[in-house]
Amino acid sequence: MEQNKRRRAHALLLLTAIIWGSAFVFQKFATEELSSWFITAARFTVAAILLWAITFRKWGRLDKGYLLGGLITGLTMGIGTAVQTVGLTIGTTPGKSAFLTAVYCVIVPFFYWFVSKEKPLKNHIVAAVLCLIGIGLISLNKDMSIMPGDILTLVGGMIFAGDLTAIAWFSKGRDPMLLTMLQVTFSAVIGWIGTLATRGLPTSISLGAMGNVMYLALFSTGLCLFLQAYGLKHTDATVGTILLSLESVFGVLFSVLLYKEVVTPKMIVGFTVVFVAVLLSQFRLGEGKKAEKT
Repeated sequence: MEQNKRRRAHALLLLTAIIWGSAFVFQKFATEELSSWFITAARFTVAAILLWAITFRKWGRLDKGYLLGGLITGLTMGIGTAVQTVGLTIGTTPGKSAFLTAVYCVIVPFFYWFVSKEKPLKNHIVAAVLCLIGIGLISLNKDMSIMPGDILTLVGGMIFAGDLTAIAWFSKGRDPMLLTMLQVTFSAVIGWIGTLATRGLPTSISLGAMGNVMYLALFSTGLCLFLQAYGLKHTDATVGTILLSLESVFGVLFSVLLYKEVVTPKMIVGFTVVFVAVLLSQFRLGEGKKAEKT
């Protein structure tokens, strides 16, 4: 029975990675008509409503700790998503965005060091160096310049690293679904503030754009939160993280299939190096056991 749960968990985590990978393409399509802040606001609003309906019986447990955690993680998730979406708006392809965003996996141990005083391990340092090499192969042009969209995507990845660090810190002793509900809610608020402060509400939305946003909200955000929570509960954290990291690989595959992205040999090498760095960041070197997920 336990083995069946583990296999089911692995399948659901793989499905989560597939959906997250496909989301980069739908996010790119949505930016062709809608502003980055509005996309962020709309997707998290729909997801928040779903989470309200599921968690409302637990609201009596909310306290200042939950609210502070929800505010900080919502701030980082909302801003990180908007910055990532802006990167897609100004030139980054879905495939490049998937791998450049994945750098958060390598950065988290260093961010967590500041809040927990737990020093990064040898593999984290090696992974960081490899990741920098991979980023150079993916983004640097012949004249050593880098596109603004790639820079913003990397910034978004760093913000996501801060988000995961905050989640790891504030989730201690708290119900993860309640914290996630507040995180998504505050992300929606951040999105609406950004929307009203910039381009404002769209005057019209086509069915295609609405479909792209609903896919991001219902599947990439709402459904995947549940799949991720169930999957990580019934398998080893390292195995789960590795399965979820396949998001970047599926991001490239969907970008080639749906967005018709052209992937050069140099980019393929860069993608491979970054993926190896992400995998390496999940293990201890020379200590005979896997590293715990932060």
